[in-house]
Amino acid sequence: MKPTRRGRVGALVAILVIASGLCGFGEPKRLKIGDPIPEVEVSDFHGKTMKLPQDLKGKVALLRFWALDCSQCSKQLLFSLDRLYQKYKENGFIPVAIHEGRPENCAEKLRQFGSLSFPMLQDELRTVALRFGLVGLPTTYIIDEKGVVREKIIGEVDLEQLEKILTTVLYKGGSYDSAH
Repeated sequence: MKPTRRGRVGALVAILVIASGLCGFGEPKRLKIGDPIPEVEVSDFHGKTMKLPQDLKGKVALLRFWALDCSQCSKQLLFSLDRLYQKYKENGFIPVAIHEGRPENCAEKLRQFGSLSFPMLQDELRTVALRFGLVGLPTTYIIDEKGVVREKIIGEVDLEQLEKILTTVLYKGGSYDSAH
């Protein structure tokens, strides 16, 4: 029996629906402003583990995804974040840098960041990046004290802009302009 035109169209629609469902299966969710951050466990370069968001509860955090081999990632910004950390840590702020890639490929270059006083974590297999749904480096998230994304910046950002965003979250709507 020869299929009718209506039957062929119905079969084609069914195949397209199934195919579109399969293509989207397993795609990472991209975090948006207002989303809670995913639960992940990640280690620093010395093997000390940090659990997110649990270890950030009660703090406003800046999560900075970066890599040494990323030409768009400002390495100097990490040192600037250390100064912001010293300035605002008594108010509940903590920056966290998450390096993408294997440390053995750049261990010598990473030593220059050894003086930083905030957590420097290592996402060797990009499992944390996948859980966050990262699309590129650098990516910076500002997370409130409840573990909710309050700002997401894809690409580079200057320190003054970061400080304004950070203090707005830290001071619940006020900014560093009104806090000083």
